[in-house]
Amino acid sequence: MPFDTPIAGLDPTATVPGAVNAGQLSPLLLKRNTCCDSEDDKHVAKRQRLTLVHRESTGSDIVGSVHSEAVPEQIISLSSLALSAGTASHDDQGGDTATCALPSSAGGAGLRDAAADQPPAHIGLLDAYLAKLFQDEDRISDCNGIKPEYFNLVSRMHGDAIVLNKRAVRQLRLLFGPCSSEQLAKHVPSDEIGRVVCMLVAVVEVADVMELADMVKSGALVAGETGLSAVFSESLDQALSNACLALDASSIIADLAATGKAPNGACPGDSLHAAVTLFKDCLLGCAIPLLDLGMGCALADALANTDGILRGRLLAFLGTVLAAHAPLTALATGPTLAEQDVISLVFASISATFCTSDLLGSDTGANILESIRRAAQVLLRRVFEVYTDQRPWILEEILASLIKLPTPKRSQSAYRIASGKSVQFISVLLLKLLQGTAQSPEDLTAGFEGRRLPAKECRMLLQKHKKAVDAASSSTDFVIRYLIGRCVKRDSKASANETEYRGLLETFIDDCIVLLGHPQWPAAELVIRVYSLHVLELLDEEKADIGMKTLALESAGLIATHIATAQLDLEAVSKGGDASALETVLASSSLESISQFHATTTLLLEYLQSKAVGGESTGAIPLYIGNWASMLAAALLKIRQDRAGRASKTTINGVDGSDAEDVDCDAEAQSNIDGGNGSDMTDSEGDDVSMGGDESGQSSGSDYEAQARESSRAKLRTSTLAARKLAADKRLAIEECLKDYVGIVKRSTKAMLHSVSYSSAVDAAKRAISLLPLYKTFDVLLARVTMALGAGQVTLRSKALRTLNQIASHRPSVLYQASVKFAINHRLQDSSPQVREAAIDLVGKHVAQNPELTSQYYDFISVRILDKGPSVRRRVIRILKDIYLLSSDHAQLVDIGVRLLQRTNDDERSVRELAVKTLQELWFAHEELVYACDEEEVSMGKSGSMFTALSPEVQRQTLKRVQVMAGVTEVAQARELGDLMAGLFEHVTTATTKAEAEGAMFVVQCMVDALFEQLLRSEESEADLSPSSSVASVTGISTATCLRFLSTLSGIAPDAVGAHSEVLGTYLKMTEASEEDTLHHVLTIFGNTLLSIPHPSAQFLGSLEGDLISLLSSSPQSILAVAIPCLCTLVDKITWNYGKLFRLFRSCALQLCHEQRLLAGGLRGTQSPKNLMRFIILAGLTCCHFSFDEHLARHKDHFKGLDAMIETTVPALMNDLLLFFASPQLPLPVQLAAIQMLGRLYIRQPPLALEPRARAVMDRVFASDSNGLKLQALRNFDDFLRADAKRYIARAKESKEQAREVDAKALVGDTGEMSEAGVGASLMQTYLDRVIDATFVSSAAALRATGFGVISLVLEQGLAHPLKCVPALIALSTSSDPHIRSKALRLHQDLNFKYASFIHSRDIEGVRKAYEYQAQLRGGPERVMGYDCSSEAKEATGRPVAFLQPLYSLLRSKRARRNDFLSLLVKIGDADIGTGAGHAASWWPDVSFVRFVAENIAGLDFKYLDEILHVSYQVNSVIASTGSSLLHLFEDDCRAKVGSQAAVGTPSDAECKSRRATEASISVGILFVLREFLKVHYNISESRCAGYNPSDPSNARDKPVVWHGQSGQGHIDWSAWPYAVKRMESTADYSDQRARFRHMMTGSLVAAEERAGENGSFDSHANGSGGSFIDDLALDANELELLTEQLIGDG
Repeated sequence: MPFDTPIAGLDPTATVPGAVNAGQLSPLLLKRNTCCDSEDDKHVAKRQRLTLVHRESTGSDIVGSVHSEAVPEQIISLSSLALSAGTASHDDQGGDTATCALPSSAGGAGLRDAAADQPPAHIGLLDAYLAKLFQDEDRISDCNGIKPEYFNLVSRMHGDAIVLNKRAVRQLRLLFGPCSSEQLAKHVPSDEIGRVVCMLVAVVEVADVMELADMVKSGALVAGETGLSAVFSESLDQALSNACLALDASSIIADLAATGKAPNGACPGDSLHAAVTLFKDCLLGCAIPLLDLGMGCALADALANTDGILRGRLLAFLGTVLAAHAPLTALATGPTLAEQDVISLVFASISATFCTSDLLGSDTGANILESIRRAAQVLLRRVFEVYTDQRPWILEEILASLIKLPTPKRSQSAYRIASGKSVQFISVLLLKLLQGTAQSPEDLTAGFEGRRLPAKECRMLLQKHKKAVDAASSSTDFVIRYLIGRCVKRDSKASANETEYRGLLETFIDDCIVLLGHPQWPAAELVIRVYSLHVLELLDEEKADIGMKTLALESAGLIATHIATAQLDLEAVSKGGDASALETVLASSSLESISQFHATTTLLLEYLQSKAVGGESTGAIPLYIGNWASMLAAALLKIRQDRAGRASKTTINGVDGSDAEDVDCDAEAQSNIDGGNGSDMTDSEGDDVSMGGDESGQSSGSDYEAQARESSRAKLRTSTLAARKLAADKRLAIEECLKDYVGIVKRSTKAMLHSVSYSSAVDAAKRAISLLPLYKTFDVLLARVTMALGAGQVTLRSKALRTLNQIASHRPSVLYQASVKFAINHRLQDSSPQVREAAIDLVGKHVAQNPELTSQYYDFISVRILDKGPSVRRRVIRILKDIYLLSSDHAQLVDIGVRLLQRTNDDERSVRELAVKTLQELWFAHEELVYACDEEEVSMGKSGSMFTALSPEVQRQTLKRVQVMAGVTEVAQARELGDLMAGLFEHVTTATTKAEAEGAMFVVQCMVDALFEQLLRSEESEADLSPSSSVASVTGISTATCLRFLSTLSGIAPDAVGAHSEVLGTYLKMTEASEEDTLHHVLTIFGNTLLSIPHPSAQFLGSLEGDLISLLSSSPQSILAVAIPCLCTLVDKITWNYGKLFRLFRSCALQLCHEQRLLAGGLRGTQSPKNLMRFIILAGLTCCHFSFDEHLARHKDHFKGLDAMIETTVPALMNDLLLFFASPQLPLPVQLAAIQMLGRLYIRQPPLALEPRARAVMDRVFASDSNGLKLQALRNFDDFLRADAKRYIARAKESKEQAREVDAKALVGDTGEMSEAGVGASLMQTYLDRVIDATFVSSAAALRATGFGVISLVLEQGLAHPLKCVPALIALSTSSDPHIRSKALRLHQDLNFKYASFIHSRDIEGVRKAYEYQAQLRGGPERVMGYDCSSEAKEATGRPVAFLQPLYSLLRSKRARRNDFLSLLVKIGDADIGTGAGHAASWWPDVSFVRFVAENIAGLDFKYLDEILHVSYQVNSVIASTGSSLLHLFEDDCRAKVGSQAAVGTPSDAECKSRRATEASISVGILFVLREFLKVHYNISESRCAGYNPSDPSNARDKPVVWHGQSGQGHIDWSAWPYAVKRMESTADYSDQRARFRHMMTGSLVAAEERAGENGSFDSHANGSGGSFIDDLALDANELELLTEQLIGDG
């Protein structure tokens, strides 16, 4: 039955429906409603008379008018008004009061004397209403059948109950509201208030909230299209009304208990528990489920229907729930609630705080929801502040509840701060809770309201404030620890909701960083400070979770970045002042700093107090005051300590240092200054001085010393008094600051002197917060980030680099620190390309933005252009481009140009294309040149100098470009770099688009004009034309460099260079040997541009022809190589003076024929070898560059004497002569010249190279011992293959440009082109093996480099099977020459990519070849090592790198192939001892080779456990088979020696076999040491090795391993196995080795196997202790003797 159902009657015999008798009443209600005696009746009559008097005086019925039905919104306002009024206090004298005298009551209440103590009007109203209420209750108890006015009958499952109706409850709420606790205690008996509380508790207890909750659940299951039934709607409406009435009753109970209106005992704990439980049930079971209804259900539609009656009821219910928050919040202010009630309030408020709903729209309903959420937050904060012991689990419950929410609700709303930024709601909530942990400002500032603060009080103040701040720190630490603990994996398993908690932690920290420096959020600094400590712990902990370490690094970067930014902002706020003035407060160095601190903090407090009075408090004031008062109290104590120390010091020095604590410091200091103490000191000191004078009897000199002492003491007194005065002023200033804090926090809004703007408050907050410890941690955070750069995990190192990048973005000066530079340099050489790229990004970004950093990091960056990672190389190219554009250092620009030029031949296409594009943009950008001159100037430039048509500024830029490119050309003297430069020019002028090619040619034209302009100016000024002279001060380019650059340009733009070539004729008349390079470049220019010279004069051509012929007589071979081709071109294409050329060739050929006849006849030749060499070279070059056969028929007269000798062609004649002079009987220089010219001839006539005689010469050269001949033969092959490649490219380009018809001869292959095309392949298939042998024949660098060039060309052109070159590539990849090594690696990688299926079949041969190559380089096998100990290798990995690491990197991707390779390496140390005696010793392994292989295995960069276990498995196999056999063989030998000790004679076959077996034991021992080394340095136990099965597909292959360095060693120490590095020379050495081997096998190994069988593991050395049985292998002489005797005795 609803609360509003009237009672039909109380007659026990009545049968009216709804009537009940006394026996049907609730026992609890009947117990509380006992019958009144006669005195009580008098008391009731008195209250009725008092009510009548009030009605007559006011003319209205207050009791009847206070209740009225209102719309739900009005009810909400009315409820809020009533509850707020309940907390207000009223004047005892206010309102009209009754004046009639009432008789005294005998029931204990007494009759009040109206004249002596008249109650206020509202007390009279309450008293009258209570009288009527009690009278109505008494009637129900008497069962007199009278219908009650204020009670209703409620039907329940366990019996009906009679409780207060809605009208009565609301009237009680309104009447109790204006009454104060003092008024109620004075005028209303406590038992009456207790009786009212019992009535209200009855209302709360009979309310069936769970029925309402069930109805909400049922309504949520009804579909929207079905709708709610009328019965359900009516029942729901009545249930909501009942819940509202119960909430009102609980609110009154809470208000009476919170405000103290209910005296002790009138409101017991069970009453409060009932009220709190009802509130929790209504909020959690009804209100929140209503708001969480999903769209589409019938109840949600009813709630969303703005015109429906049910919506009004639901809003009224929510409004009542909202109104109930205020009294419960007030109730939670006092620590009177039971623990279960606190828990109920916390759960309810947390749930309401995170509640959201889209059903209520944006009208009044949405406002109610937001009001409920805010009220719940206030309630939660109040409970959190008061109940300190409940704080941990409250925080835990908040965080856990947040994680359980769906993601949309978790980030339901953003909190916008005054600066306009937004943070998450949960962050604001947590900060408010943490700020509330400090005590109230009144408590914190108590104790220094007086004028002075004694030392004792000062210490107490410091402790109290520190306690408050520590409480906030403790709660903050709990939050951070809780979140971090939920983010960390436990036992390698992810914790529940790990991702969600990590996201929550990141969001919280990010929001706190945003709020740092904002006035109302001081807890943000506290959170970040505590979190930074945990960050440092995580970074220092080695076994911390990787994910958390990554998060810690990111957070460290954010915090350090904010600190750097804040310090910059602080400097801006200071506006030129001392930004660190506030930092001197603790040091108390000046009054100015204390005054500034005072002004800053008080301004901030005034702003916060104005917000607090206005209802916008965030609880910031207590935390601020706690921090500041702690600092000020500490400063006070420091002042007192300084005074005490100063006093003792001055007393010792003869100055009165007394300073009583209870004497005013100002008066004291002033008295001292006026001379109070000073006069005494002076007199005393004067006496001392006079006494000293009397005793000593010294002269005026002694008086002078006394005066000096007196003067120093006077200065000391003055400084002491001044220090005292300053200390007193400081102390008063600090105390005044503390007093001002008290005054500010006690002000009201009207008392505010002035309003503080938000911007001023922000500035003050930034100044004040800079004093806190967080802002002193920048260097610590930076140090931890720098240390993380050396972490073992790639993820951490790359993250640390990105973090450092973030920090450097706000403070670039950190990159200047030595520790940072050192760490970055190491990361630039990191083994991971991801880390190297991150390091490059870091340095490149800041070097580009801060050019002054270029000199610091350029060397580190530039070398990474050769990085193994393509992405790293690309990034370096972009960085070098940025540096190039900003740099003015010529040497640096040239170096960048050279490095970029080298990358135009990179094996990665993307890198190659980027390098070409970058150089094109840097060197051939033409827009600025084209814009600098108009079309008229361009047309003029075509006929003259384009350079002179440019503006002076553009000319300077062009000259700078020319200077750099010329410098690059000067560096690029090697053939490869020269070819790259030519290839670049060719690409930008031909291979690009037409517009780009024309623009590049325009740039080339300008550069050519600039170079010739400088040459002309040099000639006009009569400057020295030596190679070292400067062309012009503007360019700084030497003449040789300028001409070298022009020679390069002449091959690209012959027309541009040819237009100025005539001015170079002067350089042909140089005769000094030092000018050879200049002459060579000039001849090259003429050779390229002769056909492009516009309209050359006959005089110039004749002079040029004469100069060229004159050069042939005495010029060196290098000049002849370019002069003769130039002369041939000049004669053949321009002058047609064939006679001179014919006579030259004829004279040389005749001399050669004459010498041939003499030598063939066995006579001595007439010419010296030098002259003979010149004839060979002149004839050979002339034949190669001029086609004599075409002109032979027309100019036979010029070949008189040669006609009979020319049987077929002139090249054939020359071939015969050269083959003859290449015979071994002639001097070596002649042979070299002949072979060189044969190479030139075969380039022009390839078929001649396949003749048997030519092959015979090559066979003899490679079979000889002359490295010079082999080098020349290799150079011939290299030149031939290069020329062949050029011919192929030219033919391909020609066939692309012109579509030619293929005739029948071409189809059958009977053409010269196709015959020439196969010569190179035929030669290489014949001589490739000998080329490879010649490459490794000696340590000659030139021979090795040339041979490798030939091998490279063979592989690049595909002239032979690649498998033939694999061993050579593996060996050359171990070269110390970085160029050879890198190119060999690139070629090997290409082969592996193309022919992975078979290319590794000769890997073991390559290992043997690498060993032989290293033995050759190091001068013997004993000096060979298996790893690269260079500084570059160690810096990259921190330990020596195996020579075979590149090969292993190619094999690692395929597990089967990798394991096969490892097995083959281990088996190199195995020996087949089953071979009988008499066999050759070649089957015994080479000890040095085995050691080389073992050291390589030890130096390999293993990534997975499977790799090491497989090596250990193979080693165990060798030890179990070969090792055991050798052990038995040695034991048999010992027994044989015992039986034949008297035998003397030559060594038998058995002894020889024993010696070979001893040598084999060294190899087995090497493998044994290798296994132990891997186990120790990779922390692997013996049991793990023993349990490995290569055929078992376990997860070991995917488990990563980490290298653990031992005592800084990264290589095997052979001291325990000495014969691995030295030969056994004597019988004693052999005996020593056998004893060591027996000790190893029978001692350590057998013991390890026994322990493995008993314990299942062998871990004595697995924990990195460095102790393994290898340390026990070293035996002294006594041990060897004892062991031998023992073995003999056993035999």
